Order: sequence, then structure tokens, then C-alpha cells
Amino acid sequence: MEKLTEKINELKDNLKELKVDLERARKGKPPLKDAEGKRKKNLSPESIQKKITQIEAKIEKMERDKDTKEDLKTVALGTSKINYLDPRITVAWCKRHEVPIEKMFNKSLLAKFAWAMDVEPNFRF
Repeated sequence: MEKLTEKINELKDNLKELKVDLERARKGKPPLKDAEGKRKKNLSPESIQKKITQIEAKIEKMERDKDTKEDLKTVALGTSKINYLDPRITVAWCKRHEVPIEKMFNKSLLAKFAWAMDVEPNFRF
């Protein structure tokens, strides 16, 4: 999470620099030097605007990913399905709703729960 936050902050700083460069390019002035003191390329306002749009899209995507990661951090769906839910219930539900059992269980779980595969679709626990 910290790395993701650092990357987002880095992109936001980069975005601020590009906006300053865009204003300078529109006025016909050369861009400012970068953080290391090196000269930046003298780009047209259109290309700078394109870069700004790309970086804004990246920031949005990374923030969405960060929120998703934060929300799902406490949820371990596979663990509860394996340890706490009777496989006969899952198999009966799959049969009742015509869902392939392979969508619910991977190969190793299919082998582990082979005893539960012959349950009736109307099984009740």
C-alpha cells in the first residue's frame, strides 16, 4: 500500500510539473529544469496536454486499485469456502442453478471433495 501511495504521489508531482510546463509552452517560454537540474525537452502544448491526460488516467486507475486493495484486504474468500462451507451445499447449489462445479472448485478441491459430488440438487443441510 505504501508503494502504491508513493507512486500516486510521484505521478501527482509529475502532473504539477507538466501543468507548469504547459502554461510556459502556451506563453512561448521554454520549460523549467527538472528536479536534477537538467533541461527538459521543449514540447508543443498539444503533446504536453496529451501527457497530462495520460497521467491523470493513470492516477485515477491507481487510486481505484488502491481502494479495491484496501477493501479486499480483510476478505479471504477461498479460505472460508474451503474450511467453513460444507461442499455438499455448494455442489447442490451448482446443480440447482446449472453452474459448472469447476467454476466453484479448482482441480485439487474437486479431488478433495469427490465424496460430495453425488449429492442431489435439492440437498438441504
